[in-house]
Amino acid sequence: MSFRAPFLKACSPLWLSLALASPLMAQTVLPAPSAEVLQALTKPFVVVNGLVQSTAHAEVLYREQVASGVASSPELRESVRQTLINQSLMMQAAQADGIDLQPLVQAQMALASQTALVRLWQQKYLADHPITDEALQQAYQQQMAQMGPEELLIRHIVVAEESLAQQLIQRIQQGAPMNDLATEHSKDPDSKAQGGLVGWVPEKQLVPEVAAIIRQMKPQQLWSVPVRTAQGWHVLSLQERRPWDAPSLEKLRPQLLEQLSQKVIATKLQELRDKALIR
Repeated sequence: MSFRAPFLKACSPLWLSLALASPLMAQTVLPAPSAEVLQALTKPFVVVNGLVQSTAHAEVLYREQVASGVASSPELRESVRQTLINQSLMMQAAQADGIDLQPLVQAQMALASQTALVRLWQQKYLADHPITDEALQQAYQQQMAQMGPEELLIRHIVVAEESLAQQLIQRIQQGAPMNDLATEHSKDPDSKAQGGLVGWVPEKQLVPEVAAIIRQMKPQQLWSVPVRTAQGWHVLSLQERRPWDAPSLEKLRPQLLEQLSQKVIATKLQELRDKALIR
């Protein structure tokens, strides 16, 4: 729980959240295989108890590893071979137990196939509709406009009742350590483990109720009355202020690419939904 304002994370419908569950930019679009590889894809790569694992299976695993940063090498080819052997043996064991005949298992296998196809479609669509430098710059400027000019180090305690919040304020004023009271009473699981310390927060990321109070406070000041937000009643203490040091575009590039890629896919997905016959 936090009193930070949402940072470029507008609430999405559940169907969209599930569709975009995996990082899109991490799904590297691999180069097309060579002509030699294409010719060999249907040939056996390894045969385990009569079960053929094709060269295509090996190529998929090999290229996934290379895309993740593993160096291409004969050792990697051998590692892929051993992986396919192990998978074959465990799959045969599952079949011997009849696991593959269970309806829910069959459904899970079908969904896995669908998920792989969706991931490949997302890769292709993003490759065909790349994020431009202009779009990146615009997204960066929009994010920067939602931050600064200062960032604040805040400690707080969140409770459900105003009366308890007022009692905690009185105890702090009488000398009780606020961090101990936060650990004991706060409803915010993230900050209570840090003695109520929220961390450095850009001023514009605070919800209005808190921002209006914080602007009036000096460092090391405890606000004398509880502050109400949607999360409950807050006991607020401003620890420090400092100028906000804006991150560079290059530092935020991976995050921005992911956000913009999700927007591209979400827009196309909505277009597909609008045209679809759904019963």
